[in-house]
Amino acid sequence: MFLARFFNAISAHRGSKTIASSMAFGLTLVLIPGATLPWFLFFIALMFFRINLVALIGVMALGRILSNLIDPYTELLGYYLLTRDFLYEPMGRFLSIPFIGWLRLDDSFVFGGLLAGVIGWPLFFFFFLLIIKLYRKFIGLKMKTLWKKFPLFGKLTLSRTETEDKKP
Repeated sequence: MFLARFFNAISAHRGSKTIASSMAFGLTLVLIPGATLPWFLFFIALMFFRINLVALIGVMALGRILSNLIDPYTELLGYYLLTRDFLYEPMGRFLSIPFIGWLRLDDSFVFGGLLAGVIGWPLFFFFFLLIIKLYRKFIGLKMKTLWKKFPLFGKLTLSRTETEDKKP
């Protein structure tokens, strides 16, 4: 059911930028280590934007599967930046502010993931925008006919298209 909703969200011919930004935010949340304060703050801030939750959760689920391949590189990035002399004094002053230590930015894994996610967001956005446009142009119609062959997904697709046809 979730898979059908994910492909229906990508196939919808409106809001491709919203879907691409949601997918980019999902990948950013994958790069930031879970159960840390920056992850929760970033997730709560997302609730104030117009996002597609199906695309966000779908990319997060797929990204968590592949995150073990990316995590060592984000930790190396964080370690490289945190051990540089030019960041030693500013980070020391920043981390001495009360309650900032809870962000765990002195951890190379958290700092590298946060930095890679925030800096990489525009690249993720344009990458997913390209993927959505290519999907809609070449694969979307084929996928819709494929879903109709399965009884459960076919009913979902038909009900989805009937409600979209009724809208002005």
